[in-house]
Amino acid sequence: MNNVINWFELPVNDLNGAKKFYENVLEISLTPMEFDGFKSLTFPFDGGNVSGALVENQNAEPNQTVILYFNAGEKLGPTLERVKENHGKIVMDSKQIKSGFIAHVLDNEGNKIALFALEA
Repeated sequence: MNNVINWFELPVNDLNGAKKFYENVLEISLTPMEFDGFKSLTFPFDGGNVSGALVENQNAEPNQTVILYFNAGEKLGPTLERVKENHGKIVMDSKQIKSGFIAHVLDNEGNKIALFALEA
């Protein structure tokens, strides 16, 4: 087992707004998918990495209990700026840990996520 977690799903009510937030903040492209009437956007996946999706769910409750850590690249600062520019909110500013820097943010839907980078 390479990873304890292999997939995650974040519920969102505004799929287009969430798409814009995550694509702009993480500088990635999300892939639209639909299965049994459920619309979703999948994060990049190459078969070897952990990935997941934003899943449109009418009246979904934002998640602030389980925190997913997203790779913010080399530097955390520019990613935090993009969070603010894309209607997110920083709830725990950059903090140094042994292996790098982390911050907690709320996405545009109210889901609490974390960001990790090697440098501030």
